[in-house]
Amino acid sequence: MNADSNSSMNKPNTYFNADRDDFLQFLNSAGKFGEVLDIGCAAGSLGTRLVESGLAEAVDGIEINPAAAANAAQRLRTVWQGSVEDLLPKIPLRAYSLIIMADSLEHLVDPWQVLRDLREKSGPETRIAVSVPNLREKNVIFPLLFQGRFQYQEAGVMDRTHLHFFTRSSLITLLSDTGWSVEKIHPNIKQKYLQWWYPHKLLEEFLTVQYFVLAHR
Repeated sequence: MNADSNSSMNKPNTYFNADRDDFLQFLNSAGKFGEVLDIGCAAGSLGTRLVESGLAEAVDGIEINPAAAANAAQRLRTVWQGSVEDLLPKIPLRAYSLIIMADSLEHLVDPWQVLRDLREKSGPETRIAVSVPNLREKNVIFPLLFQGRFQYQEAGVMDRTHLHFFTRSSLITLLSDTGWSVEKIHPNIKQKYLQWWYPHKLLEEFLTVQYFVLAHR
């Protein structure tokens, strides 16, 4: 998941076994997929759920953290341990109908080049599903605007291992600039803000923790 395996070694086990029901629901709304490649697959929880739910026929993964990759290898069909930049030339990308990058783009040194490589080497029908933290979320932007604080943390939007930060518009631009066409974008907002009386649509970019995107070549 991370660009540098050393930066992920001190992460707790929960970091690599996160429940991704939110992202799974987003993928479910897009239909079923054949073979899937999960880049930054962590311990394989998302890939396992994709197969169990019938959304994917098989899931392979890439994971840079050795311990997480070993766990994922027991759950997914094939797991490559190492950095995505080093491994992409060895992986038959044209075999996959979907490539997942769930909270991994922000950890890469050059996500632009990785996305270009994925587009160039994948099949004509391949789609990509991306999840990234939203820098405009209120718990980030308000302390910055009113207190001048831009404080890194152990997890979340301000995770200290993040090398890049994105907003809704910059994520769309990133995908467009690397040759991907956005089909669908979804704001992941905490349930407590989704009450009928709360102006969550008006305040979307300040309430969104992550943006989920599905794109095609």
